[in-house]
Amino acid sequence: MGHFDSDHFHRLVALLNQSGGVGECLPYPDMTPVPTGFDEFAHRDSQAELDWSDVCPAYALALVTAGSYALPQHESDMEVLWDELGGKSTRRWSDVREIVKRAWAWLDAHHVASATQR
Repeated sequence: MGHFDSDHFHRLVALLNQSGGVGECLPYPDMTPVPTGFDEFAHRDSQAELDWSDVCPAYALALVTAGSYALPQHESDMEVLWDELGGKSTRRWSDVREIVKRAWAWLDAHHVASATQR
C-alpha cells in the first residue's frame, strides 16, 4: 500500500472547502465572463498560506485586465490600481504581484482576452 501524504490531503480538503470562484471577486458583478477552467486554475494556483478572500481579487484583477488594459509601468502605479480594484483583500500589491502575473500567463496561454476585445 502507498504512502499517505497528509499535506497533500489537507491541501485537497482546503481546495474543496473553498467557496465561490473568481466571479465573486470582480469589482462589479458579471463584469466579464470567467473563462472555462480559470476558477480551477485559480484555486490550484492560490498559495496555501494565503486565504482565498485575499487572493481571489488578484485573479479577478488579472481577468479584467488581460489583454485590454494598458497597465501602469511603475510599481507604485500598480499599487494604486491594486488599492482600487483589490476588493476586500488585506494583502498588499507586493504580496499578490506574482499571482497576477501567473494568472495573466494562464489567460494568455488559453488565448483569453478581456470582454472588451471580443
